[in-house]
Amino acid sequence: MKIFLVAGEASGDLHASHVVKALRAAKLPDNQDLELVGWGGDRMQAAGMRLLSHYKDRAFMGLVEVIKNIRAVMGFLSQAKEDILREQPDMLLLIDNPGFNLRLAEFAKHRGIPVHYYIAPKAWAWNEGRIKTMRKCIDALYVIFPFEVAYFESRGMPCTYVGNPIFDEIDEVVERFHENRGWDVELDTLVESETMRDLEDSKIILLMPGSRRNEVSSLLPVFIQSARKYDTSARCLVAGAPGLTADFYQEVLLRAVEQKAISKADADSVQVVFGATYSMLMQLGDGALIAPIRRKTMGRGLALVASGTATLETALLGVPQVVAYRLNAISYWVARNLVKLKWVSLVNILLNRGLVVEHLQEVTPDRLVGSMQQLDANYNPANFEKVQAGYRELREQLKNSDGSSASVNLANLLLGVRKIERI
Repeated sequence: MKIFLVAGEASGDLHASHVVKALRAAKLPDNQDLELVGWGGDRMQAAGMRLLSHYKDRAFMGLVEVIKNIRAVMGFLSQAKEDILREQPDMLLLIDNPGFNLRLAEFAKHRGIPVHYYIAPKAWAWNEGRIKTMRKCIDALYVIFPFEVAYFESRGMPCTYVGNPIFDEIDEVVERFHENRGWDVELDTLVESETMRDLEDSKIILLMPGSRRNEVSSLLPVFIQSARKYDTSARCLVAGAPGLTADFYQEVLLRAVEQKAISKADADSVQVVFGATYSMLMQLGDGALIAPIRRKTMGRGLALVASGTATLETALLGVPQVVAYRLNAISYWVARNLVKLKWVSLVNILLNRGLVVEHLQEVTPDRLVGSMQQLDANYNPANFEKVQAGYRELREQLKNSDGSSASVNLANLLLGVRKIERI
């Protein structure tokens, strides 16, 4: 059996990598051989997929950015179609990224290739018209939020809830801790310096400005300004995105210094850490998911987070957060008129209330600092506990009651090993 997978960004590469591992570990019916090939990233390749194209070459965000690069986007689409035809897979597994992947779904369906889709397009947020296309070209849809089952099925699109893939990554990081008796990144060591050695209660500010170049360029300088204004003794750690390089982050910092958006001291206070986002979140959070492990840094962190999957990751690992996002003015105007949700962060959407503060477009240090102070247990203990209670509620909502893994559930369904009853 040959499966062709397509993921278009860092989060898709992460979640798909767990599916690749689960497929590799599964036993196929009738002792068939399994071949995995496709478009994705380093993690999918490391997990055992033959990589044909890397997502970092085609990660565009926002309407204007896509339009400016439309010729490149169409070229990528043509190349993906050529690769699918050449490989002749038994099925196509598409992961998120609907603007690109739904076009591939239509192409494959017309050529008799079964289409499976993991992490559904967020039609419940905007562009509900996509469901008509989905009904025509998707053979099986696998969703990661429980409410999506009723939403899609009420609109004639059958689907299966397999669980949320963030727990797969959390489990893997915890497993590595137990194997190595230590973290990928020891925050106790990172924050130890001449200025902080006697400041045991100082905050660690985790900056998560997104995974795309334009997101980081827009948000990182204002995140640094805000963190330094909030607490000049705090240590700023940046969660480096896997599709970006250390040189790129240095370029953003140098440009911000040249434009006087931040000072040289501000830039020097920042440390970019790659490949350890979950590890850092675990060491800063409340520890509920990883007890009895404890670190000196637990409960000492705050996060400034770009709206997206990272807001959910931060919540599930118990770190207080302020959510922010900025788009190109035209992209924002279009989104404001198309998106039909009251909130943009997944945390608030899933809980259906404004648990975490969101700042859209008007992202300024004064606004962010005010919100950070409201989250700090020392400033506002009642609000801090309210947020943590909301986080616990979110975990209960998303985790599978039987403890099963989203990636294993999906792998079994793809291979016909086990059928999961819909909720």
